[in-house]
Amino acid sequence: MKGMLGFLEKAGLVKMDTPVEPPPMEPLAEAVPSQANAAPAQEAAEPAAPPSAAAAPLDLDAVYAQAGVAPALYPAERLLRLLDGLSAMDEATRRMAIKAMDAADESWTIEDPLADAAAKVQALAMHAELLQLNLQALERDTRARMEAVAARREKVVGDIRQQMSELDALATRETTRAAQELATQEAQLKAAQDRTAAELASLSQLSRQFQGLSTQFGAPAAPTQE
Repeated sequence: MKGMLGFLEKAGLVKMDTPVEPPPMEPLAEAVPSQANAAPAQEAAEPAAPPSAAAAPLDLDAVYAQAGVAPALYPAERLLRLLDGLSAMDEATRRMAIKAMDAADESWTIEDPLADAAAKVQALAMHAELLQLNLQALERDTRARMEAVAARREKVVGDIRQQMSELDALATRETTRAAQELATQEAQLKAAQDRTAAELASLSQLSRQFQGLSTQFGAPAAPTQE
C-alpha cells in the first residue's frame, strides 16, 4: 500500500506529510471526524447537557462484544480515518484512491470494513433499542413511585385535615358547653344575690318597725326598790 500511496502523492492526490494509514483498530467514538462533517458535529455538540447531567462515556467495545461482533481484519474505523485523511479530494477521486489501495494490497478488501460497519451498525441499533427500553422501564417505575408518594401525601394530609376538623368541632362544642355552664352559674349567683338582698331588706324593715314601737310608746318603766 505504501507504493500506492507514493503513486498517489506523485499524482498530487495525497500528501505524505499527513499520515494516511491509521493505527490499529480504535473505538469509533475516538475517530476523527472529516472536515465535511466537522461543522455539523460542532453544532450538535453545542446544546449538550451540563457536566452534572452528562452520561458516562459509552464503552463501544463492550457494546460490540455483547452483540457478538467479531474483530475485523480491516475495521470500519480504519476506513473512516483513511477517508478523513483523503478529505482534501473530491468524492469521486477519493473512491478511486480507496479502490486502488484495495487492489494494491491483498491483506484486505473493501468488503472487510463494509461488513464490519454493517455488523456494528446493527450492534449500535440493538444497544440503542436496549437503552430506550431501559429508559421506558425507568420512566414507568419513576411514575409509579411518584404516584405512590402523591397518594400517600393526599392520605396523610387528608387524615390531618380530618383530625383538625374533628378537633375544631370538639373545641366548638366545649366552648358552647362552657358558655352555657358559665351562664347558669351567673344566673344562680344573680338569683342568690337578689334573694339575699330581698331578705336583708325585709329584715331591715322589720327592725325599723320594732324600733318605732319604742319611740312611740317609750321604754317600759323600771321596777322600784324599797
